[in-house]
Formats: sequence, C-alpha cells, structure tokens
Amino acid sequence: MVGFQGARRIAPSLRQAAPGIAGGVALLALLLLHAVLPRPFERLELFGADTLQRMTPRGAGAAPVMVVDVDEESLARHGQWPWSRTTVADLVAALQDLGASVIALDMVFAEADRTSPSRLVPEWRQRFGFGAVPQDAPLPDHDAILASIFARGRVVAGFAPVDDAIGRAPDGIAPFAVIGRASPDRLLRFRGAVTNLPELDAAAAGHGSFSLKAGTDEITRRMPMIARVGDRLVPSLALDAVRVLQDEDTIKVRADDTGGITTGYTVRVGDIDLPLDAEGALRLRFPAARSTATLAAWRLLDSGKRAELQDRVRGAAIFIGTSAVGLSDLRPTPMTAFEPGVDLHAIALEQILTGRHLIRPAWAPGAERVTTLLLGLGAAFVCLLAPLAVAVPVAALLLLAPAVGAWVLFAQAGLLFDPTLIGLGILVAFAAAALVRYAGVERASRRLRSAFTHYLSPDLVAALASDPDRLKLGGEAREMSFLFTDLEGFTAMTEATGAEALVQLLNAYLDGMCSIAMEHGGTVDKIVGDAVHVMFNAPLDQPDHAERAVTCALALDVFALGFKSRQNASGVAFGTTRIGVNTGTAVVGNFGGKRRFDYTAHGDAINTAARLEAANKALGTRICVARATVEKVSGHAFRPVGTLMLKGKSVGVDVFEPVRHPSAVHGAYLDAFDRLAVGDEAATHVLLDLHAADPHDPVLALHARRIRVGERNVRMAA
Repeated sequence: MVGFQGARRIAPSLRQAAPGIAGGVALLALLLLHAVLPRPFERLELFGADTLQRMTPRGAGAAPVMVVDVDEESLARHGQWPWSRTTVADLVAALQDLGASVIALDMVFAEADRTSPSRLVPEWRQRFGFGAVPQDAPLPDHDAILASIFARGRVVAGFAPVDDAIGRAPDGIAPFAVIGRASPDRLLRFRGAVTNLPELDAAAAGHGSFSLKAGTDEITRRMPMIARVGDRLVPSLALDAVRVLQDEDTIKVRADDTGGITTGYTVRVGDIDLPLDAEGALRLRFPAARSTATLAAWRLLDSGKRAELQDRVRGAAIFIGTSAVGLSDLRPTPMTAFEPGVDLHAIALEQILTGRHLIRPAWAPGAERVTTLLLGLGAAFVCLLAPLAVAVPVAALLLLAPAVGAWVLFAQAGLLFDPTLIGLGILVAFAAAALVRYAGVERASRRLRSAFTHYLSPDLVAALASDPDRLKLGGEAREMSFLFTDLEGFTAMTEATGAEALVQLLNAYLDGMCSIAMEHGGTVDKIVGDAVHVMFNAPLDQPDHAERAVTCALALDVFALGFKSRQNASGVAFGTTRIGVNTGTAVVGNFGGKRRFDYTAHGDAINTAARLEAANKALGTRICVARATVEKVSGHAFRPVGTLMLKGKSVGVDVFEPVRHPSAVHGAYLDAFDRLAVGDEAATHVLLDLHAADPHDPVLALHARRIRVGERNVRMAA
C-alpha cells in the first residue's frame, strides 16, 4: 500500500518534469547523430563559417601583394593564350625592372614554344624548302629567353600536381625540415605532376604547387600549403613565394600532436609561423569579394607607360595569372561565385605575411559539444520552469549567445567556432520540451473544457483553454456583478404538471436562460430548481461586468416573457420570471474538499442580489437592480423604485428598474421621485396623477398605494 501511494506521488512529479526530460533526451539523440552521421552537420558548419566570413571580411593588410591579371583586354591586345614565351618574358622582366620583391606564376610551361625561330625555321626548311637564314646560323629560342629572365632571380615557377604518375616534382624544390613525429596520412597526396620545361625549372628561384582544395560543395575555403607528390613534400605557390621573399633555403615543419594523433602542423619560414590543419591546408580568411589589388598585364607590356607603375610594383609580391573566362580558372568562394584562382594565391600570401589567420583549435569540437549540451539543457529547463511568454525570449537569447560569441571570436581573435551545432541543440531541446509541455497544456485544456463547459460561456471556455494560468483557483477577492432569477408559481405548476412534462418544460426554460447568460459572458454559478445564479467578472476579467449583467437581465426578461406567453397559450400556467442584479466585492474560487469542490463565490453582494430578486414580488417589478450596479452602467436607462430596508442591514439599498424606451413621462417621474425623496409633499400629487394616467404601471401603482396609506418617502421594508 505504501509503495502504491509512493508511486502515486512520483507520477505527478514525472509529469511535471516531462518537458525537461524530453528536451534532454532529444539533445542527447542529436549529439549521438552528430557523432555517427557528421556529413549533414558539416554542411551546417560550413554555412555558419561562410556567414561569419561574409559578415566580417578581412581588412586590407599592410603586406603589398598584387595580381598581374591576364584579363580579357590583355588577350584582345596581345593574342589568345598561350602567349609566346617572349611575351611572358617581357612581362616578367618588366616586373623585375620595376622592383617586384617576388614573382610567382600561376601557370605551367610544360611544352616547348612552337613559335620559337629555332623550331619554326628547321620545320619550314624541311616542309617548304624555305631557308631564311644560313643552315648553321644560331636561331633565337623563346624558352631559353624566358629561362634567362627567370635566372635574373626571385621567380617562383608553378607546377600542377596530378593523380596520374606522368611526372615527378621538380628537382629544385626547397627541402623540408620535419620536426617531431609527423603523420602525413591526411596530407593531400598526388601520384605525379605536370612541370615546366627543365631549363625553366632550373632557372627559377622556387617552385610551388598551384593546386587548390575545394570543399565537398566545390567552394574553396582552404588552400593546401604542403602536399605530397609521390614521396616528396612540396610547398604551395604562396608558401614558396614566402621562402623566396625571405631568402630562406629550407621550410621547417612541426607536427602538432595530441594523444598520438596529428591535429595540425606549424610551418616556419624565416621568422613567419604558419598554422595549418591536419591536412596541411591553410584556412583562408577572405577579404571582401574581388578586393585583391590587381594590375592588367597589358599595362605592363606597354613599354611607353610602364614607368608609371613603378610605385605600385616596387617591393610588391606579384602573382601572374588570369581571370579570363575562357581559361577556366574561376573558383567559387564564400564571398563570391567567381574568384580567379590566382587571387586565392594572393589572398593566402597576404594572410601569411600579415599573420591574420583563421584558426580552428583542436579542442573546438569538444567545446562545442559541451556548450551544446549545457545550453540545450538550459533551454529545456527554461521551458519546463518558466511560462512560455518568458521561456521563448530566454530561449531566443540562448540561441543568440553562441552566434554572437562565435562572431566576436572570429572578428577579434581569428578563432573559428561552429555556432550552428549549438543553435541546433538549443532548438531541438526547446522544441521537444515545448512539444511535451504543449501536450500537457492540451490535456489540461481538455479537462478545463470538460469542467467548465456546462456553466461557462463558450468564449470563456476557449480563453481558459488557451491560457489556463488565467484561472486562479483557491479563492480571491474581486469586484463582481451577480444576477439571480426565480420563477413565480413554480410550486403550483409542479403540482399541476406531470413529472415527465415538467422535466421537459423546465429543461427547455433553463436551457434558454443559461444560453443567454453564457452569450453575455456570464458564468452560471448554480441552478437550484427553477432558479439560476449567474456571476460576471470571474473567472476571467471583465471590466464591463456591470454592463453585461444588466444587458443579460434584459435579454433574460425578453426570453422569459416569450416563453411564458407560449406556455400560457398552450394551457400551461407558467409563471413570471423575477430577476435581481447587484454589484460588489466577493470571494470567488474553488470551495469544498478533496473529493468534491465547487467553483463559486461568497459574500454579502451575492445575498443582496438574491434578496433583490425576491423583492420584485413586493415591488411589482420583474427586474430589480441595485445602485451599486447602476452607477457602473452607461448604456441603459433606469428609474428609481425606492430604498429597500433589507432585514439585517442598517443601510438601505437603492433599487432601480431598467427602462427600455424612456418617454416624456419618464422625466416627470424622475423629478417627482427626487422631490418625494426629500419630503416634498407636492411630489405625491404628481405621482398620483402619473398613476391615474397609466394605472397598469406597477411602480406607479406601488407609489400610489403607499401614498394613500400615508407613506410620504421612498424607504420601504423588504
């Protein structure tokens, strides 16, 4: 028995905690799914990172980095690509003459220039018998000319790693000094490479891969700084440009190891440290779209205006590449759908030189999961403990916090954290908790509908069902208006009518009365026999409760008269309905015990309303309204009947009768009543005259009777 009672006590506690438990379970399920199926979450993470990039692009750095662009106009002026090697030599030589600090070529010259005289003349002689020069005369070689320009120094030649074993990395690649235990398994690996002609590679000061690493959605966000071609480590074009720029021979690499797992690399070139991820890639922190300093190639090839460019070129690190659409080197990035690949190398170099990196710490995923768990549980328990009007804004703030925190860390410290997992955790936990809580509210609403639908208006039932907290149970004092009805001659009608017929008749009458009360927002407190007790301004606030009560009383009177007329016409002696209305303070709430309780009101104002209903019999009226109600009503006209001295009360109650259609006689009556109240004898004559003119008016008849027996005031015993 004790165990059963304990289980009964535990059950409500579990029901109350159910939203929090549901939120926690949903949160744990989300984190488990994140661990088992990370791919969908990676898309969200990338979206969050791209949004941060667009919100806070990297500002222009102090490092002078520029792109020399073989653009559409350059191709129009100097012919389609590939240009003659002499044209490329002129371009590189111009940059050298203007004082460029390093020149990196985002292109590869894998085949000999077929436009070189050293190749064309022998071909012409063999094919056409054409001999423009003596057979043994030395002929210019365009590749040798370009190699001689490379040999002037500070040129980094590019090469293209490929997945086919068709070549190997250039022999002149700078050596790497690996410090610590490196785990190269995750480095980008290629089987071969497309390289420049041997004489060009031999003349270059450096060699770098121009491979770009795109994400699974083909958007470039990272750039491989070190990769493997066969068994050799190779640098990127930007990384070797840094080496040449600093006159270094070796690139140092240190593996960052955590628990035996390589989590990233630190590359040192001279006095520059470069943080890379476990795949040897640099996370790019992008400037605004297409904001890289750019110089059209044709302007440098114009020898007459070349000198004007010296201030822009001197000391700058230069990348030569193309933005021409036909050359297919346009890449999507978080900032734009079409970024020239050469711009990405320039962006990477500027980031390296300024040190304004974007770092995702190795411990970031763990921190994000812990934060997701804590804030998600917080959102779930806020939903459990606080009203939804409070819980929703608090959850919104919890949702905003990781986004703002991630943005601040990104903008101020260059740290990349993923707010999307945390935000998703908060949403899932809050939604699960809110759903369970909503289901509980729905159950409570159904119970409320069942409990109140028989004595509340449908509008009140709907309002309580949508917001049960508005119903205050247990009792509270508030000002209310009360309406009591009673049916005259009910006992005699009971004796004269059969039981079955009486039940049907009474049900039809009460159904009409209760429906009207509910239509006016009244709460049917009790039905005792033929009497109906209605209260206004509970359980919901009704500032116009007095107006509602009077309007309801008039509607009930119309219904009761019509019902009586129809029953009398069919031979049933149905009586007159009397109504009393009063306004005052009462205590309303649930009264009773654990097994049986009643939502009702208690107070003197209720007793007064009931006694006013009974007073109608002596006054000859059908509706009797107390002054306390009349003073709060502006939409109806009234005429005073008198001051009732109710038994047990030392102060009289001024009572009024509603007047549906005030006439000229109404004004005369009000004047005569006011004069009678102050003892003016002349008022009695006016009232008698008014009664003579309308002998069927029950109120005038009441005053005429009282005057004839010597009563000269408005005070009446009741």
